Amino acid sequence: MPPLPGRVPPPGPADRDRPRARRPTPRPPAGPGRRRLGRALMALGAVVGVVLLYHLGLYFYVDQKIDRVEALAVDGPEILAPVLQAGDETYLVVGSGVPGQTGTASVATLLASVSADGDRAVLVSFPPTALVDTPACRTPDGSLRQPATEAFATSLLEGGPSCLVRTVQQLSGLRVDHYLGLDLADLPGMVDALGGVPVCVIPSPATAAAATPLSAGSSEISGEAAAGFLQPGDSGADVTGTAVAERAQRLLTATLRAAMSTSTLADPLTLNRFLNRAAEALTVDEQTTLGDLRVLAGSLGDLSGDAVQRAALPVAQVGYVPAGTDQAYVLLDGTGTRALFDAVIEGTQVPEQFIIGPVESAAPAEEPPASDAPPVEAAPATDALTVPPASVTVDVLNGTGTTGLGATVGDLMRAQGFTVGAVGNEPGTVNQTVVRHGPGVTEQARTVAASVPGAVLEPNDSIGDTVQLVIGPGYETVVPVTIGAPVEVPAAEVPAPPAAETAPAPVSC
Repeated sequence: MPPLPGRVPPPGPADRDRPRARRPTPRPPAGPGRRRLGRALMALGAVVGVVLLYHLGLYFYVDQKIDRVEALAVDGPEILAPVLQAGDETYLVVGSGVPGQTGTASVATLLASVSADGDRAVLVSFPPTALVDTPACRTPDGSLRQPATEAFATSLLEGGPSCLVRTVQQLSGLRVDHYLGLDLADLPGMVDALGGVPVCVIPSPATAAAATPLSAGSSEISGEAAAGFLQPGDSGADVTGTAVAERAQRLLTATLRAAMSTSTLADPLTLNRFLNRAAEALTVDEQTTLGDLRVLAGSLGDLSGDAVQRAALPVAQVGYVPAGTDQAYVLLDGTGTRALFDAVIEGTQVPEQFIIGPVESAAPAEEPPASDAPPVEAAPATDALTVPPASVTVDVLNGTGTTGLGATVGDLMRAQGFTVGAVGNEPGTVNQTVVRHGPGVTEQARTVAASVPGAVLEPNDSIGDTVQLVIGPGYETVVPVTIGAPVEVPAAEVPAPPAAETAPAPVSC
């Protein structure tokens, strides 16, 4: 029978098993404070979204604006043990337009190999005039360049980034994963775009070799200071290019880290100004992005102490001039070069003899016993010169990277009355101009040293009665000498400092 109208039928079996619907709990109406908070959160979210969109848009705009080149050859046959290199990231950082330099000397090259776990990095600089074998490679216009034996920097200047990458891989066996070219003339502008860059300078031969060295410790530098720091103080002092490559890397790393700092990212105007300057100064390979450069800057900035090893390619001879040419080259030590890069590939410690770094500030070493002390030449002589230039025969050796300087100095010595014997290149390296002499020709050597301001005497029993003028960094000119007048000629400095000398306070960054 159907239920009567207005009566609810009793629940049946199916209704008893069905769960009962719960009545919603009534909520109190939103007050004015809750509504204002909601609107504020929505507004804040909108602002954050706009800022993120702006940064992403600017990032992709500049990332696309940077010049890109076909530079990499990650499957090149010259790459050694690719399995051992899996996961590592190797950056080839090339600075062109070194202030005050032209030709090959205007190129500063650094290879940065960062381990797969990011806890270790090796930085290796390349002499721009090192004599290397460049394999067949593609130039920027796509043409095939034939193999050549040439100065390292020539592979870039005449062949382009792809040829330089192949040369580095041929020499090292490393796989280059990222190419970063930087116009060093634009780096000071990048510094100014950020309103200055904080740097920390640990004293080293490289930092001291700048035209305008920076103070040790932490400071904030301007673009003008950066330009003076990049420029070599003496064009003949850094024939291997190690010093300028180190200064460029340190300044570039500091600049990139400042650009990626929270304060810069929160300042759209500064960020926009910097990224546009960077886009004009940088050239990268087709696969490298701004994110990769941020990783490089972060890795090199976060690592310290033994985690970063800075090395220079071992040099066998400076000033080598092949027969039939007038170009001076740096000859690399092939065995040492192979040992250095094998250590990088295998992830082991780089041999100590290849490591370069800051000036150590450890306590001075104890004075060695008298029997072990190196021979020390007498104090600087102030006696009058006794041997006229016409009675002196001197060999002139060029110990700098300046082509033809030995012949030029030889002509100047002849003009002062000296008899010039052999003219050639110094097989080793010197830090200053020296007059090397045997035990029986000290007075003749004093006359030679007096004619070349800044030259120091260096006795050498192995060269007999020979006087050698070795032109080194700091050479300026040849001057007349007066026989009979008192003159002071300094002796070569003794390398060991006095035991009582106080070590400078250590500088850390």
